[in-house]
Amino acid sequence: MKISASLNNRDARSSPRLLLTLLAAAAVVIFGTLAIYQVTLGLRVVSTEDGRRLEIAQTPRALPFAALDWPARPALADVMRADGRVSIITFIYTSCNAICSALGSQLQQMQATIIRTDLQAKLRLLSISFDPRDTPRQLSAYALQQHANPAVWQFAGIASQAQRKAVLDSFGVVVIPAPAGEFIHNAAFHLVDSQGRLASIIDYENPDQALAAALALYEKSQQ
Repeated sequence: MKISASLNNRDARSSPRLLLTLLAAAAVVIFGTLAIYQVTLGLRVVSTEDGRRLEIAQTPRALPFAALDWPARPALADVMRADGRVSIITFIYTSCNAICSALGSQLQQMQATIIRTDLQAKLRLLSISFDPRDTPRQLSAYALQQHANPAVWQFAGIASQAQRKAVLDSFGVVVIPAPAGEFIHNAAFHLVDSQGRLASIIDYENPDQALAAALALYEKSQQ
């Protein structure tokens, strides 16, 4: 009887501790779930890249001020609005031997499609270098190397480091210096509408999808 009473007393004392432990564990699960929900934008995405694409698709983003390294140094947003076309923007650097080479091949095919289907009055391609070593002369030489038709596909740099960073941040482009003057960076097709807003981001491995989405964006602006 004494042993039984002792056990009952011990169980009574341990019950509040057990309850507190269970409540603490439940709180960890709840807050952990909320954190995952927030990071993944409502569990609809599982990565930062998907997150930025979903965010832009839901809320087109105005472009920050940046003077392109062209004659007269026009503002990026002004260039995008100048002729009413939808712009497909990519970020590159001319000495890249990796992802930029694949991207260049995709853009050459996109340029050919735009010209063949007579879409040059609706769509344009713009490649922006994030490498301060890419001077206008270097970019012109690179454009010739890529067989770029300037009526469809243009190249530009942004001389100001602060403005260049503002553009990269706005587009969600991450650039990390690597050995031997290389860079590690993410790549995609960034669709800017005729009002100069970043409206959609398409994977660089899907050029046909990017063209279709850009054309749909143009047609929407004409309604």
